[in-house]
Amino acid sequence: MAKRIPQTNPISIDALDIISYWGKVISAQRKLRGISLRDFAYRAHISLNTLQRIERGEHSVLASNYLNALAVLHVMDRVFKSQDESLLKTREDVLRNLPPKDNEEYF
Repeated sequence: MAKRIPQTNPISIDALDIISYWGKVISAQRKLRGISLRDFAYRAHISLNTLQRIERGEHSVLASNYLNALAVLHVMDRVFKSQDESLLKTREDVLRNLPPKDNEEYF
């Protein structure tokens, strides 16, 4: 019988690049600190297999596992340099802050 290939949702190249970067950071930082795969998997509450998949940058691993590994290494703030508060604005927030129409700068 032929092996079934699971259908997956397409993932963008940009997302794949980010996930790959996270995996490389996790691998490099773990090695820099001299933490074994087994010990780090224990600290991050993930299986050894999952950690190996993370370090390979596999996109099928839950994002929460990547984020947890980054948090265990205390590098999340360096990976995510700043939180852009403007990304939290909703359409209503933007509309509330539009200048009045009688303003000369309004076109």
